[in-house]
Amino acid sequence: MNIVNNNQQFGLVSKLIHWLMATLFIAIIAIALYMDELPRGAEKFEWVSLHKAFGVCALAAILLRIAWHRMTKAPTPLGEGWQLKLAHLGHVALYLLMLLMPISGLMMSLAGGHDVAVFNWFTLSGFSEQNETLSGIASFVHHNAANLLYLVLALHVGAALHHHFILKDETLKRITSA
Repeated sequence: MNIVNNNQQFGLVSKLIHWLMATLFIAIIAIALYMDELPRGAEKFEWVSLHKAFGVCALAAILLRIAWHRMTKAPTPLGEGWQLKLAHLGHVALYLLMLLMPISGLMMSLAGGHDVAVFNWFTLSGFSEQNETLSGIASFVHHNAANLLYLVLALHVGAALHHHFILKDETLKRITSA
């Protein structure tokens, strides 16, 4: 297996980053859905802290992925015409939302005067003076962009499955096979 991408296949580094991000976002979404159902209290705050820590890790993984894709070219896209344009648009939307979610979440917390502890590794300190306006805008963006992210992720997975089971091309195998 190649470490870097080639024209036909994603390399090991791209695959690892892709699946790391997929795992992080599944965990973040599962935690968010669970914690939203909890009553206000210590247990909920523990889940919120875990959600934030994974969010910071997801932001780091996204930035790593963007940097990696700047250094190594992605395989030649499969499909033609409108499919390629739609796939490109979907990836742009996915990347924007994957950046917007942790950034807006961080801004919501930090502007609200709340620290963000990333496990026991480090802590990002909340703003010394709370900015309720900024925190409110970030909260609005974070919560509404979440619904868009769910939709775009579902389309992304659906498109991959469509390529694999209907079109029977190599799209899914390029990111899954060893």
